[in-house]
Amino acid sequence: MDYHIMDYNTVIKRMETYMSKFEGDYPDWYIGITNDLDEGLFDFHGVEENGIWISFGADTEEVAKKVEQYFLDKKTDGNPSSINEGSRIVYAYKKNSKTTP
Repeated sequence: MDYHIMDYNTVIKRMETYMSKFEGDYPDWYIGITNDLDEGLFDFHGVEENGIWISFGADTEEVAKKVEQYFLDKKTDGNPSSINEGSRIVYAYKKNSKTTP
């Protein structure tokens, strides 16, 4: 999957805009970072491809971590553990009964 690489402010703005289109609060969402969207989002978390999710490529791993922390500070669910080298894909999905968590 090709990504247009974006800076911190652009990723935040686009994710906020997308998330605001759906009912719910920050705790209803999960934020994560991966280097393989299919594995991280669909295989591990069980998100459906036609579900409510969004992803962006960040400039650097550092930017990806800062975006993740921004949403964790807003009380979005997530697991800010160490990430694989080269992980710059930031994703968020709206949790439901089929996702983990």
